[in-house]
Amino acid sequence: MRELYLPQPEPKQVGLRESAKDWFQRRSKVIDRTLALLTTIIISLFCLIPLLWVFTTSLKPMGSEYLTPIELFPSEPTLDAYRAVINELGFLVPLRNSFIVSLSTAALCLVVSSTAAYAVARLRFRYKVESLVLLQLGAMIPPVVTIAPTFVLLKQMDLLKSLPAMVIPNVFYCVPLATWLLASYYAELPWELEDAAKVDGFKPFQIFLRVIVPLSLPGMFAAGMFAFIGSYGEFMLASVVTLGIEEVQTIPVAIQNFSFAFRQQWTWISAGVVLALLPVVLIVLIFQRWVIRGLTTGSVKY
Repeated sequence: MRELYLPQPEPKQVGLRESAKDWFQRRSKVIDRTLALLTTIIISLFCLIPLLWVFTTSLKPMGSEYLTPIELFPSEPTLDAYRAVINELGFLVPLRNSFIVSLSTAALCLVVSSTAAYAVARLRFRYKVESLVLLQLGAMIPPVVTIAPTFVLLKQMDLLKSLPAMVIPNVFYCVPLATWLLASYYAELPWELEDAAKVDGFKPFQIFLRVIVPLSLPGMFAAGMFAFIGSYGEFMLASVVTLGIEEVQTIPVAIQNFSFAFRQQWTWISAGVVLALLPVVLIVLIFQRWVIRGLTTGSVKY
């Protein structure tokens, strides 16, 4: 039986121009990755060096932070500043107050902003986009402008020198941003799920609780984190409404009062800053996937 030989296609010769083009493309990718890595390293150092300085200052003996030449790393590190902050200055009380205020603000903010965002993103009515824009315009007003009327209102409500005096204004400060984030997230959810729930006889509020909320947990967590961090580090309102009462002071106000012999003690302040940052950093590191997913999902079309 005779074998059948088929002609083989000749190998395509790569010209000098095409090989040079491929070489330049590979080189450009390597250069882009290197530049991106260098940029990330520079930005990270720019953000981390102040934190490193604060941490090393908290390990210095009291009064040594004023000595020259300045040492980045203390020659004799000590934990005296942490002992003084926790035991003598009662730092756990403002830490507890900050968590109560921040968690309450995040919870109430999610209740208000999630329902408002659902109305904007999923319900059909006129001027819904304009209403969201109007809400954001209200958020553009600087808090320093509203601090005086807020103080008067809280005084008339007899809420000064209490934790609710910080929770209520912080909720209204955080609602516009949280509403915008959640509305973008809700707009990406498929309408078929909501239509199927309507066929099953669900009312709009039942659809929101049983269908929308379980699907939007990453977005709600991201919005809640913004509300938590914003109220956790809030200083101006807390310093005004507490009126110097230590039992209701939060962390920023308490750290401001870390002084001895009419002079700011930077070792105490640095130790307080480190202790205040630890819980927030741990929370963000543990739930960073949810935060990133909640921020990257969504659009601005309603």
